[in-house]
Amino acid sequence: MNLTNISNIIKKFGKYLLIFFVSYYLIILVIAPGSASLIKAIFSKKEPANISFGLLDPLEFVEKPIGQNTPEYVLNTKDGRLPTNFPDKMIVYKFKPQQYSYLAGKNAIADANTLGFTEKDLISDLKGDIYKWRNSSTGSLLTIEIETRKLELSTNLNGRNIDFSPGSINQQTAIEAAKALFTSIFRFEDSLYTEGTQAVKLGSYLGNKLYETTDIREAQVALVDFYRSINSYQILGPDPSKGLLRCIVRDKSQGKYPMNHPMIEAYYWEIVTPSNATYPIISPKEAWDAVKGERGVITMVTPKEANPFDTYTPVNIERILIDNIFLAYYETPNYQKYMQPIYVFSGTYTTRGASGGDIAIYFPAVAGQYTKQTTPPSQ
Repeated sequence: MNLTNISNIIKKFGKYLLIFFVSYYLIILVIAPGSASLIKAIFSKKEPANISFGLLDPLEFVEKPIGQNTPEYVLNTKDGRLPTNFPDKMIVYKFKPQQYSYLAGKNAIADANTLGFTEKDLISDLKGDIYKWRNSSTGSLLTIEIETRKLELSTNLNGRNIDFSPGSINQQTAIEAAKALFTSIFRFEDSLYTEGTQAVKLGSYLGNKLYETTDIREAQVALVDFYRSINSYQILGPDPSKGLLRCIVRDKSQGKYPMNHPMIEAYYWEIVTPSNATYPIISPKEAWDAVKGERGVITMVTPKEANPFDTYTPVNIERILIDNIFLAYYETPNYQKYMQPIYVFSGTYTTRGASGGDIAIYFPAVAGQYTKQTTPPSQ
C-alpha cells in the first residue's frame, strides 16, 4: 500500500468521523429534545386544570436589597438552553388556617417555660396577641404570637465565647438536638418535616464573633435549617437558604437554658396535603423573559466570604449567571391561603472588586389570569 492510498483512507476516515460527530450532536441537541416534546404532546393525556380555589392571591416575595447597579442576566445552563421537561400545570395546596384556642395563651407560656423563660422574665402583658420574655442573665428575647404560633428567640452572641466549648458538637448531634428542641415545643409534628432534609453549619469563635468552621474540633455551636418538600418539589421560604424552622444549638450538657438554643425561628403552617386543585403554569421561557425584564425578585444573595452567623450587607451585582432553573412551592412566615408553585432561578453573580457569590430569583409559576390582580395606586 503506497502513501497515496494511505492518504485517501485517512481522508475518508476523517470525513466519516466528522459526519458522525455532527450527526451525534444534532441528535443530542436538536432532534432528541424536539422529539421528546413532540412525543409528550402527542401521547400525554391532557386533562383540564381544576382551578377549584378560584383566583389565587398574588404571592408576596421578600426582595434582598442590592446596590444601585442594574445587573445583566445571562443564561448559563449546561447546554445553554431553558429546560423543556416541565409540566404545564401543577397542584395548588391549601394551608390549614390556625384555629384560635382559649388554650393558646397557656400553650405559649408552656413553650416559654420549656425554653427556659419564667414568669419573672415576662415583659409584656397577657392581654394582647403577642407575648414577650427577656432573660435577665443572657439578654435573650423570646416572642410568641399566640394565634399564629410564630416563635422567635434571639440572643446577642458577640463576646460569649466562654459559654460554648470547642469540639462539643458535630453535624449529627446538632440535628438531633434541633429535632428534640422543636419537638419539645410542638413545632415538629408535620411528617413533611420529620421526613424532610436539614442543613447544618458549624460555628466557632474568632475573637468576639462567631464564624463558620468545617473543623469539628473547633465547633462550638451549630446553625440548623429544616426543609420540607411535597411530591418531590421543595417548599421554600422567602430566602431559599433559610428554613422556616431554624435554630442555633450547642451541646446540652454545657449548662442551662436558654443558651442551649440562643436563636430560634419557628413559623409553622400545616398543609392540607390532599388536593385536587391544579392550575396552569407559565413556560420556562415566559418566566425567563420576565426575569430578564427585571420582574423577578432577588430573594437570596450569598457572597463567597459571607458569614452565616452574621447579618446580610447589601452588595453590588453587575452580572447574574443562571445555572439552574427549577419549580418549587412557596410559603412565608405570614399566613397565606394557598401554597403555590414558583420558578426558582439559581446561580452565581459577579461584580468588580469582589469575589461574587450565589444568588436566587423567584417568579410566580401560576399563569397570571388565575391570580388576583393588585390594584395600582391612584395617581
